[in-house]
Parts: sequence; structure tokens; C-alpha cells
Amino acid sequence: MEWTPEALKAEVEYRQCALRTEARQSRLLTKPTRTWWHRLTNR
Repeated sequence: MEWTPEALKAEVEYRQCALRTEARQSRLLTKPTRTWWHRLTNR
């Protein structure tokens, strides 16, 4: 397969989009847990 500049650009954009959605989903799935420091200082 011949890699033209347009094809490369499209491939990179596609992968970035996929990574972004994956990161967003993992952030939504894992609820941020309070650190011991936060629990200590904000009673």
C-alpha cells in the first residue's frame, strides 16, 4: 500500500480520535478516589 501524505494524515487523525475516545471512556469508568491527603485536609 502506498502511503500518500493525505493517507498518513487521515491515519494519524483516526488513531488520535480513537485514543481520545478510549481515554474518555476510561476516565468515566474509573471514579476519582480521594487521596489520603485530601481526606486529611478536607474534613
